[in-house]
Amino acid sequence: MTMTPFAFAQRWFCLCAALLIVAVLFYLGARPIAVGLFPGPFDKLAHLVLYFVIATLLWIAFDGRLPLLTVALASFIGALDEWHQASLPGRSADFADLLADVVAAVLAVALLRWWRR
Repeated sequence: MTMTPFAFAQRWFCLCAALLIVAVLFYLGARPIAVGLFPGPFDKLAHLVLYFVIATLLWIAFDGRLPLLTVALASFIGALDEWHQASLPGRSADFADLLADVVAAVLAVALLRWWRR
């Protein structure tokens, strides 16, 4: 099955967008302004939205063919983010944040699989 140039460009755009979001997340997350930017419980909502978007972009990049990899990659990014935060002044790693990341990725993949049917 041959991929159209539009589908190819769309998939690459989504992969690059996901990578850009992750790069910006790590860059801005290391800045002092990130400390207390989203007070609880809004920080969990921010995690849900951000990782839902990341998982959705990965889903499109993989053309929906790798749902487990999509969840695993988004969850791994969340784990790296928490590990990164543990080494930053004023920041801390939070298992609840990682859980929100994983839930967002699973929810995104589940909704996208349902929608595709």
